[in-house]
Amino acid sequence: MTAPTSAPNRSDARNRAWRSLLQGLGIDVAVAVVLVMSTAVTNLEWSRGFWVTLSLSLAKTVIQSIVAYFMRLLVPPAKS
Repeated sequence: MTAPTSAPNRSDARNRAWRSLLQGLGIDVAVAVVLVMSTAVTNLEWSRGFWVTLSLSLAKTVIQSIVAYFMRLLVPPAKS
């Protein structure tokens, strides 16, 4: 059994973190599109609430990617 911080594990952890980042960014783009569309079809204006929602969505993505990286280093994948 290899050490949890071996080069292949770090490489796999980075891969998983990037994958999580891209998936999260896809969700963030969807949130941004919904926010833009809601202002386009209604008389709502860009408010602090819109920016807070978008910022929280982006922060969630960054945190999700960091957690994915460290979880892969700490918990090896199950062997099937």
